[in-house]
Amino acid sequence: MHVSLDDLETLVEAAGAPGNEYAVADRFAELIEPHVDDVSFDPMGNVVATSEGSDFEIMLAAHTDELGFLVDDVDEDGFLRFRMLGGHYKGNLSGQRVRVGPDGVLGVVGPRCRHYMSGEEKESLPENLRIDVGAASREEVAALNVEPGDYATWDCGVSELANDRVSGRALDDRIALAILLAVAREEDVDPTVHYVATVQEEVGLRGARAAGHDVDPDVGVALEIFPVDDYPAGRSDGVNATLDGGPVVEFADGTSEYLFGGVIVDRQTRTWLRDAADAADVSIQHDVMLSGSTDATELQQVRGGRHAGAIAVPCRYTHSPVETLSMRDAEETAEVLLSALGREFPGRDEIRRPR
Repeated sequence: MHVSLDDLETLVEAAGAPGNEYAVADRFAELIEPHVDDVSFDPMGNVVATSEGSDFEIMLAAHTDELGFLVDDVDEDGFLRFRMLGGHYKGNLSGQRVRVGPDGVLGVVGPRCRHYMSGEEKESLPENLRIDVGAASREEVAALNVEPGDYATWDCGVSELANDRVSGRALDDRIALAILLAVAREEDVDPTVHYVATVQEEVGLRGARAAGHDVDPDVGVALEIFPVDDYPAGRSDGVNATLDGGPVVEFADGTSEYLFGGVIVDRQTRTWLRDAADAADVSIQHDVMLSGSTDATELQQVRGGRHAGAIAVPCRYTHSPVETLSMRDAEETAEVLLSALGREFPGRDEIRRPR
């Protein structure tokens, strides 16, 4: 199944820091509207695009937000202090270009001059970074329509690499939104399908909590990227998943090695997705995501409990401006989802035991 690079580029062009995902949500709604029966926005800003079918309801969720920054002060010399939104690595920040505020003002996160660093500083992560928009005072910053409370995101788009791979910021989770569009464009399937673009995933799965309660599906599936370590700087004890290895169907995820604050996927959901992959002749990978969670965590807890799981596109250099993935993996993820939508799945009244 074709996942459109044009869709991905269009979605990445829109900035969407947590709490300010409106531009991304609007573009997703515009792209999916011709292929569903209804598109609506809830009070949180989630997009719910519904293709009506049988009484059995499936929710496919992908998030609109990306790692970003919140400007919380402007000093007298015109430098912007900021807070990190989402799981940043400080080593990715210095030397980057950013876009700030409603008009996308260009700024840079300038590192301290190496010439003035001590030996210890040269080997450490940067501290006390600021965004420099070229202004020399608070008044000049205000004249650029930038003020405390505004958002910033990295200033980079999608670049094509060799072997059908792409790199850029916000592939987490814009590739999943592009996959939702690819599935929605296919022939109608039997169940009612809710294609949901959630907000504020990177800061605590907040949009999924609201959307899951409102949609109230029988089954919820989070579409995500899966962090892989298959490159020289990776950890030798890292995960097993690799690029071009096919979609990753999670066993579980969580915020620590003990899988706190995440989802443990029930066997029925895993079996449903695995059988769908077999029917589509797609090889899948299974793995556990540590130090992170997905919207599936919230979907599993909807109104006392629902079947829920996560399927993800393997991705290198996650939570950076150069996230890298394979479009082939993305297309195979779409194929598995379309196959799954045509398969029987136990309803919400069935207990979560293995068959």
